[in-house]
Amino acid sequence: MLAAQWMRNSIAELRAARSLHRWLRRAALSAIPIAGLSGCGSQCDRPDYDSSFFVDGGVPWTSGSQHSASECVPYCGSGAHDVCFTTEITGCTAASQSTVTCHNHYTYCAQSPCGRLPPGLKQVANREQPSLVAAHVADAVRLEGAAVMAFQTVERELIAHDAPAHLVARARSARRDEMRHHAAMSRLAARFGARASAIEVECLQIRTMLELGIENAAEGCVRETYGAAVAAFQGEWAQDRPIRRAMRVIARDEAEHASLGWAIDAWVRPRLQPGERALVEDARQEAGERLLSQARLPVSLELTTTLGLPDAAASAQLIVALAPLWS
Repeated sequence: MLAAQWMRNSIAELRAARSLHRWLRRAALSAIPIAGLSGCGSQCDRPDYDSSFFVDGGVPWTSGSQHSASECVPYCGSGAHDVCFTTEITGCTAASQSTVTCHNHYTYCAQSPCGRLPPGLKQVANREQPSLVAAHVADAVRLEGAAVMAFQTVERELIAHDAPAHLVARARSARRDEMRHHAAMSRLAARFGARASAIEVECLQIRTMLELGIENAAEGCVRETYGAAVAAFQGEWAQDRPIRRAMRVIARDEAEHASLGWAIDAWVRPRLQPGERALVEDARQEAGERLLSQARLPVSLELTTTLGLPDAAASAQLIVALAPLWS
């Protein structure tokens, strides 16, 4: 495969912003002949899955017993929510006196674009939109605004942890980029009659170096890199000309932001203990696997044509090409 051939290049070279952008654009160009511009109308998939947890001190249940979601929350948590997915705990089973198998209900809406999100981003009700394209562009506006806050947080935490000045400067530059992206997507939203929802972020304390590394592994190394690839794809295949022009500009910036994520990763990892580095690696692997599972979900033909979003086959192709970066 061409993607595999490209990955033989030095990973260090790929992490440089300019080289990364060229590589992502070639990956976007190669994906379309494999995928075609197909799609279907279903936008959300709701698969169920299980996850197991060791409970220090055990559980007060007999092995094999099943329990309600409310009973399971102390052991499984209450689920997770962001603009791209929702995980809901539906119940659990006592696999043994020290292990609980949690039953999860996972919802991913394929029309939601993904990029770097700030910690503490609150879920808000989506506003009614005149079309599916308008709904997606409205989501993009909100996420570009959220990315402004995400890089503001990155800059603040890099300063708090005495990061090199060049990393702080790149985070500050990325925040300014996202402000331009937000303005550009807002103008495009007006063309489609879209109205973006408000952005609400809970103010959190400065996180530890480990927490910063885990967040950056998922948000910077995985989501930001994949978002840059999708932007490059849209910049080539969107039938709407203003969208195509805007995404070509955004794709170059997002490649720099992805490169920043890898640079932060390279700075953080040597400052962690071996066990902590393993947790960062696990976060990156999990984020990559989640993206791959999402890539199999259908995408509307209206979105693949007008906005140039990759369909399921093209998304999988992009993620497979990116996977060696995350492994």
